[in-house]
Amino acid sequence: MTSPEEVLNYTIFHYNSVEITVLSIIKILLVLLVTKIILIFIRKAFSLTAKRKSLSDADWAMFYIIIKYFIYLLGLTYILHIIGVDVTMLIAGSSALLIGLGIGIKQYLYDLFSGMILLFERKIIIGDIIELEDGKIVKITDMGMRFSLGIDRDDVIIMIPNSLLISNKIIFWKQNKEFSRFSVSVGVAYGSDTNLVSKLLVEAALLHEKVSKKKKPKVWLTEFGDSSLNFKLLFWTQEKFRIEQIKSDINFNINKLFYENGITIPFPQRDVHIK
Repeated sequence: MTSPEEVLNYTIFHYNSVEITVLSIIKILLVLLVTKIILIFIRKAFSLTAKRKSLSDADWAMFYIIIKYFIYLLGLTYILHIIGVDVTMLIAGSSALLIGLGIGIKQYLYDLFSGMILLFERKIIIGDIIELEDGKIVKITDMGMRFSLGIDRDDVIIMIPNSLLISNKIIFWKQNKEFSRFSVSVGVAYGSDTNLVSKLLVEAALLHEKVSKKKKPKVWLTEFGDSSLNFKLLFWTQEKFRIEQIKSDINFNINKLFYENGITIPFPQRDVHIK
């Protein structure tokens, strides 16, 4: 009569060091079962974390996929060990290939992990306005694992590698309900009524519907220039992304009010004497 031990040790396949027995098949099935159970728990943990952090399914799905493949890799390594494959020799034999592959996809992995950091930390979210290192102002419209999409003030869509958002200097403007201060500068001729100039500048700002009426604009006399008295108009607005359009509108208002009130904006002049 065949004993259970003989049944378990019955060899189904044998080649060199590789040997598949009934016991090894049972172990392989157990490894697959345990791997499946672990992945179910991890998926539920990710789902609960995503709800607490208000992440969408698309945000955390990529994280789960990465971890899933890593766990599958561990399971495959253990299965190969069960049937007698020398995993150490495989790794040693493919080390050169792995190094080359690592160098080739280094930037890809850098962008990928940067995306993971951004999605988990939530320091930058869709709708935020940032100033990139080259001075370009961008509103974030979409965030992926490797790239984020933004739109600039010319309505041009820009693809930004996530690694740039992690490693480069970013001027970060939170897209919220707080007012931010901006300014426009203008020079007037010497001899102008400075009180009238100040009054007209404030009026020019308040004429714009998107300039705060609660935080009243301020006017500074900043410099006695070569040919003009230089003023700076300070105003507050919530419209951060289209601020250049607001500044342009205010400049139009200033030009109109100055013209109506006889305020001159000088320009440099030189007298040339010919002997």
